Amino acid sequence: MLAALEAWGVLGIGQMIGVGLAGGLDETALVERFFNRMDRDDYDLGVAARLRALEDSGYIQGHSFLRQPKAFTLSHKGFEALSEEPRQARSEVRGEVSEALIRHDLKVSAVGLVLAQILALPARREHPQVVWSASEGRRRLTLEGVSDVWIDAQPPRAVEVELTQKSRGRYAEIFENYRRRLPRGGAVVYLAGWPGGVDMILRNAREQRAPFVFAGALDEFARTAGRAAFQGAVEGRTMGMLEDCVPAAAR
Repeated sequence: MLAALEAWGVLGIGQMIGVGLAGGLDETALVERFFNRMDRDDYDLGVAARLRALEDSGYIQGHSFLRQPKAFTLSHKGFEALSEEPRQARSEVRGEVSEALIRHDLKVSAVGLVLAQILALPARREHPQVVWSASEGRRRLTLEGVSDVWIDAQPPRAVEVELTQKSRGRYAEIFENYRRRLPRGGAVVYLAGWPGGVDMILRNAREQRAPFVFAGALDEFARTAGRAAFQGAVEGRTMGMLEDCVPAAAR
């Protein structure tokens, strides 16, 4: 459970229980937990008591919200317990969790857990990086945009969890960033969380000539445990998350 928190940054109580029970649940029940849904009996399980013990011992931090179930992040003590992890690969300790962002954060964690633990894909959260870029003949340091989830495969895939609509200008900026980042054959998969979101995202991708963009409904992703086919910006083109997705280390 500590390793899962380190990988995804923040997890809801249902997600933590799902991680703790991953070997004892069928796939449908596991996906429900990964999307932070719980049964009433879950509170009586030993894994719930383990969560309380981890929090009381200072390995994890609990965060309470008015309109969301409790969520958890890793503490400094929890990071130290993962001493075998290379320090340069670790994310930072997250002391505060915004209620305005928690819904998106937990959906991203849900998608990442399904990709990594059910589909066994090398998925990870990305963290912003400062990189050199060239503009008008000058080099400067800029903050590189990041994906919600990155799949280290050949070709690589970025996953964006989209719960609300962005402006046309913002999509143009994002697609341009991916043109610079993605190697040949790379793709961006958008998971839309509102009605009509898939069509809207694909329409923007076509207008911006971004053939590397695919989109699907977040609910369908959850219902199929990540095995749904995604529609492409190129008419008639579809792609599954597992299609030609070979871990980079295997190439």
